[in-house]
Amino acid sequence: MGDMGIIKPLRDRVRDLEVINNEHQKKNGQLRVEIQEKDKKIKELEEQINNPLHKIREVGLWKKQLYQKQ
Repeated sequence: MGDMGIIKPLRDRVRDLEVINNEHQKKNGQLRVEIQEKDKKIKELEEQINNPLHKIREVGLWKKQLYQKQ
């Protein structure tokens, strides 16, 4: 009988830890996606800095195509 007093709180604690772990895994996944998006943006900005004329031409062509579709 004395063991039941210990086992139930341990089961509750394990369940709590599983819930916490699942929440952390979700948050970790979200943060990974955010990091990937920011890395992509950084690479785009670095490209604009390192090769501004190329990017300006691309943006200009994109805008031209956009206006032609309207």
